[in-house]
Amino acid sequence: MPPTLPDKLFYKIGEVAEVAGVRTSVLRFWESEFSFLKPLKSSSGQRLYSKNEVDLVLQVRNLLYDEKFTIEGVKKRFNTKGKLVRSDDLLNLTKPVEDCDAVLKTVRSELKILRDSL
Repeated sequence: MPPTLPDKLFYKIGEVAEVAGVRTSVLRFWESEFSFLKPLKSSSGQRLYSKNEVDLVLQVRNLLYDEKFTIEGVKKRFNTKGKLVRSDDLLNLTKPVEDCDAVLKTVRSELKILRDSL
């Protein structure tokens, strides 16, 4: 069973790494890849993770290690604020593109009719 975090406001990178089961260098890499992972830094430069950020780290770890997502796949699963995007919403992202294609085809055919009438 993984170690549990004590109840406090901020956690050091070593504590978060231990709970997530990854090395601290992995957490630093994830910070560079995922814009929603931005822990505070103390005056001495120590990373301080909030409870919410620890939860995000655990979700990222789950997607990468357990569900076998790629880095790009994880980026698509989260919005810029670090909220998980539901898979239904990911499917709906293609809908506006399909609508645009239909509109463009209609406009193109109407333009051809106008051109032919001139």
